[in-house]
Amino acid sequence: MKKWYLIIIGIIAIAAIVGIIKILSYTSKLEKSLSSEHSLNEQNLIILKESSSPNNMYKYYEYQFDNGGLGYSRLFWSVIKNDNKEHNLENGILPNGYKVIGWTENNELILEKWEPYYDPQPKYILENKSKHKGIKINIVE
Repeated sequence: MKKWYLIIIGIIAIAAIVGIIKILSYTSKLEKSLSSEHSLNEQNLIILKESSSPNNMYKYYEYQFDNGGLGYSRLFWSVIKNDNKEHNLENGILPNGYKVIGWTENNELILEKWEPYYDPQPKYILENKSKHKGIKINIVE
């Protein structure tokens, strides 16, 4: 009789371990899909707008991520070098509270201040006519 109890307990333990592994695997996949990479190669990336600077040295992207059944992510703005080697948008993400409007004829990036719902107090303040990641910026209000 003890033998049968041990066998049943062993089967239950194995089933529990398999179930836990499946749950952890699923949550890992879900976490990975929610924390998408800011890369032009990301399959969930939706580019809403892109524009090259007048001298074609830089390009800005306005984008968000498709999170499947959870909808879309917030908007991001990123400015990176305009070449075939640069795919990492995270290097050029603009701080919260600023969005890209366009370019000036002098290759300055035109930004507009705004108050995002997810972070009303920006932690990083940009100065007008300063540089961000090597690009001159012009802030309009």
